Amino acid sequence: MTDRRQEKERKPIDPVITWAGDYCKRCLLCVSICPVKNLRFEGEEMVSEGKCIQCQLCQKYCPDFTIEVKPKKPGAEKEPEPDKERKREDETAGHGK
Repeated sequence: MTDRRQEKERKPIDPVITWAGDYCKRCLLCVSICPVKNLRFEGEEMVSEGKCIQCQLCQKYCPDFTIEVKPKKPGAEKEPEPDKERKREDETAGHGK
């Protein structure tokens, strides 16, 4: 069961991220673990750059449980894998000869 007090103090910082600043000790683990560098602090407030890919690493590793990221919707398009994308480009380039 979720603590109602904590639920009230969460604030949205992004369409998919909420943050409970009163419980955050600002260890910056979330900032450093984000693969797209979406999170940062401005003074005491967490700010999102609007680039969240909903990987939920920040939520998983936050020692204070202050970040919540909405899960991706089923069937949401995945990010292309770089090696597969590069292979497709190489194949396409080869067909033009």
